[in-house]
Amino acid sequence: MNIRDWLTDPRPGRGLRIATDDGWESSSYAELALAARRSGAAMVEAGARPGDVVCLLMPTGYPLLCAFFGAWAAGLTPCMITPPSFSSTAEYTALVEAIVREASPALVVTDEKNAALVANSHVHREAAEPIEVRPVADDDLAILQFTSGSTGTPRGIPVSWRNLAVNIECSRVWCDWQDGDSGASWLPLYHDMGLIGTLLTIICSQGDLSLMRPAQFLRDPARWLECMTTAAVTAAPPFALEYAADRIRPERMTGWDFAGWRTMFVGAQTIDPAVLDRFATAFAPAGFNPAALRPAYGMAETTLGVTGTLPGTRPLIVQVEPDSLRFGRPVKIERQFRLGDAPVPGRGGWFTGCGGPVLDTEIGIVDEDGTALADGYLGEIVVSGTTVTGSEAIHRTGDAGFRHDGELFVLGRMGDSLKVNGRMVYVEDLEAAVVEATGLPAQRCVVVSVPETDRPGVAVFVEGRPGDWEAAATAVLRARLGADARLRFVLGRPGLIKRTTSGKPRRRELWQGLQDGR
Repeated sequence: MNIRDWLTDPRPGRGLRIATDDGWESSSYAELALAARRSGAAMVEAGARPGDVVCLLMPTGYPLLCAFFGAWAAGLTPCMITPPSFSSTAEYTALVEAIVREASPALVVTDEKNAALVANSHVHREAAEPIEVRPVADDDLAILQFTSGSTGTPRGIPVSWRNLAVNIECSRVWCDWQDGDSGASWLPLYHDMGLIGTLLTIICSQGDLSLMRPAQFLRDPARWLECMTTAAVTAAPPFALEYAADRIRPERMTGWDFAGWRTMFVGAQTIDPAVLDRFATAFAPAGFNPAALRPAYGMAETTLGVTGTLPGTRPLIVQVEPDSLRFGRPVKIERQFRLGDAPVPGRGGWFTGCGGPVLDTEIGIVDEDGTALADGYLGEIVVSGTTVTGSEAIHRTGDAGFRHDGELFVLGRMGDSLKVNGRMVYVEDLEAAVVEATGLPAQRCVVVSVPETDRPGVAVFVEGRPGDWEAAATAVLRARLGADARLRFVLGRPGLIKRTTSGKPRRRELWQGLQDGR
């Protein structure tokens, strides 16, 4: 499958519709392909050359798609930049500057509204004549994907055309894509689940797509679900399922029929099975099938996909003996069933299976020293295969998990970072913010990620005594993680924080101490 074929051979009668404030605007793939090639021609006229990176700073919408696929047509490498949202102006400006500095783009393409955010930006336009689609090699860069917290130094993940094509095929296999399928998405396009798992998978397959902005989903989640009365494929993080179940009243579902809804990828956060159960129960009156819930595991370094549940398979739910969750030790399973066979009890000790590896991806579990562990043992997840970007044969993910009954169960990050609404937040950034806000000595303060199943969580280790600094630390952490984040403060004498010989904190050891109750 050539993922750029549609730019020169768009299927008639297929296309997308983009949500407006009061309706939808539709366009065919033939119209989008022509507009994209004109956009690509304008970038070349502005000085971009094949192989150059072009950063795109625009909200989800038709101009952004034209610019993205225009870059593809011109042999350029598009790089999405998070559009302005809830971040303070200073923090957002620093984030944009860091991405631009790291990406070294030939152009930063923006709209009129955001042009002032970047010096020498190129306001999106279309040339009079479309560019011919330029050839690319498998090892050329298709996209430059960034993973970063809301305030930290971004990390660029270069993705080749070969790697991207493999990941799109992974998504097609996961959802059992069939010719004529359609999908819907509101996910941010700077995140891999929104960009690759939905947008590119559907457009490159030339399926009809309904596309919304994240803010439109938050204002009215029912608008997204209304799309699924005719669509087959979508994706969402767990918080969105809970949000929809909370906000959508039964009377709004009148006339809804989800019989054709076949797949919803669920990922980007640790997946609480109680949330899956609640969503399936809430929308059962509209014919929602729990087997459409497809828990998955992925990361930017694999461009998206690592594992996923099989088509038509309801998620596997297990209850674990909490005391058995010790690194390098066997996990004790107390109970298991498929979603829908029994109610999922309250939160705590329950985990969701994320399926098995996709295509040629291989999953391993290793201990602290990198020694392979058998199924049923808790350790660090490692990944290998063609989905992995870069030159590393094996990628150590920094996530804790175990394998059971052919599926991967993910506990979360091992003290280094955490995801908030689909975005990675690095603890080093949080640590610096806490030190700045509190005046605590940097060497006596360490932040460790301790995510909950349903919300982000961190522990702040401080060699010192209680004081007014706790209020300041709480305020700055909630500003970055959200009001529902769980915060823990661990205070002690000098020596509480274990460090390497080079002075780096042993976050994994601190994380393990909390897991063990020490």
